[in-house]
Amino acid sequence: MEEKMQIINPHDFVWVGSTSDVPIESLPEWVRSQWNHRLPLTVYREKAEENKLTVAIRGIKSFQRVTTQIDKSAITHIMNIESLVANSIELQRSMFIALPPVQVLLLISQHNWPWKWGVTGSCAYTLATDIQSMLSDGDLDVVIKCPTRHQKEDFAEFAIKANTPYCPIDIYVETPKGGFSLAEWFKNEQVTLHTPDGEVMTADPWDESL
Repeated sequence: MEEKMQIINPHDFVWVGSTSDVPIESLPEWVRSQWNHRLPLTVYREKAEENKLTVAIRGIKSFQRVTTQIDKSAITHIMNIESLVANSIELQRSMFIALPPVQVLLLISQHNWPWKWGVTGSCAYTLATDIQSMLSDGDLDVVIKCPTRHQKEDFAEFAIKANTPYCPIDIYVETPKGGFSLAEWFKNEQVTLHTPDGEVMTADPWDESL
């Protein structure tokens, strides 16, 4: 896991020191029965109160997701999504290597890309916790971290490598302003950019005025 002083980005996993660091009394009953502080919280991009962070708690069932806010000072560990795919040898050694989504991650990780990228969703949670929460026929979600402006064509090779018969894949691009679907960008002149303030339609996801 990464050190506490590391910058926290959307989709990253964070751990807190105590179950009391999360306001579980105000959350659904399944949270109290299924979650404890040894399990990670997923960082969401939505704005939070000062010195707080918006996070999501996952339950056993796919529909069991709930967001809440935690104090940043309660965070003890951070794991960024890039670290889960940074080492192809570690992926090969994963107990989940036989699952199609992990096979796709392994294929992508064997190439040197001009940007950082990571895995999100149930596959990321499985790799981060060793608790299988992804289905063998489930979708794979990956995020390309792209702080500087790029053209659609720059992502074509990544999309081709990731498009395998193993499993469906959704590729998202993360800019300093928010995140968007690469498939939507390939099909349209504008994309839906998900920002901390909500969704924005734009032809330039790197527009500093957004």
